[in-house]
Amino acid sequence: MASTAILLGRYSSRSADLPHDRRNNRVPVNGGSTIVLDRSDLFSVSPICPGLALCGALSIYTDKETVAALRPTCLINCAGELPDTPLPDTVHRYHKVPVADTPVTDLGPHMDTVTDLIHQEYISGGTTIIHCAAGVSRSAAFCIAYLIKYRGMTMNNAYRHIAKCRPCINPNTGFISQLIEFEEKYREE
Repeated sequence: MASTAILLGRYSSRSADLPHDRRNNRVPVNGGSTIVLDRSDLFSVSPICPGLALCGALSIYTDKETVAALRPTCLINCAGELPDTPLPDTVHRYHKVPVADTPVTDLGPHMDTVTDLIHQEYISGGTTIIHCAAGVSRSAAFCIAYLIKYRGMTMNNAYRHIAKCRPCINPNTGFISQLIEFEEKYREE
């Protein structure tokens, strides 16, 4: 039954065990279908869960096959140093989060806005691609925050899940500390 859940994309929206079958490289996308990943590296778009994918800025252009399969409806650019991202035709919502990748950068003012935007897009049937320069630190931190807030995961489980989907993630130490505080905030609620 577990493979059926993976292939059909059935799961609780707050499930701590998001479906992801690395043996077959199948990852569910919003709407219950799946796509097959050929790789998960620095230059690919990495689906995280239905409705959410993570990448570096250039991957939107170098991994056109995955972008076409995901049919993103929202794009979030977390790299303040980069210009606005040219949007794929399917994108109707664009949001820029001008943050730097430094341990002293405060993601706090943006955490709820970004996670709420991802979730709103998901519940309306859309898919968000979130990126920073490399898809390693800033955008990965926001993905972890999303899994904490809307999928009920611990910070450690969210980190591990995303690292399975995109092994190159490495949020800086300041972001990790902020994610621990973010997790505490949602555990108390």
